[in-house]
Amino acid sequence: MNQPLITAIAAMRDAAEHEAPTMFWSEAMEHVAVLLEHVQNSSSATESLQAVRIATAEGRLPEAIQHLHQVLHCLQAQSSEHVIRLADLLVTYEAALLVKPFLWLEIGYNRISGWMITVYDKAGGFERVVVQVAGLRTDDTCQSAAQQLRALIKEEHHV
Repeated sequence: MNQPLITAIAAMRDAAEHEAPTMFWSEAMEHVAVLLEHVQNSSSATESLQAVRIATAEGRLPEAIQHLHQVLHCLQAQSSEHVIRLADLLVTYEAALLVKPFLWLEIGYNRISGWMITVYDKAGGFERVVVQVAGLRTDDTCQSAAQQLRALIKEEHHV
């Protein structure tokens, strides 16, 4: 990650963690310009950034801050493809938690069997597996688990 991006992320994260303004508008826009330059390749970050703009325009600042955190996570995840897939899995998991708050995520790895991603639903005192994916490649395993979580979210919205 280049130094201007690191600086912009640190400044925006600091600003997002304070309720009162910590920088002038022009300084904030300089940091946003750096962030925008780097998020154009990430659709998840772009969607979150659009949500930041809408929430800010509508005066919903706490929601804008949450979306800004998602943008920052996506920016940090652009260092390599497998990290992007893992970040996508975590963002999808957080979305699933909004629908099913008793989910539990476990991610494990060993050199023999590879990656194992399991999501449990622990609602009502019972534990049942709702997603379980294993594989040697990080990208494929994370992507498959995220797809299954999206399907779970979609299913819950239709129930």
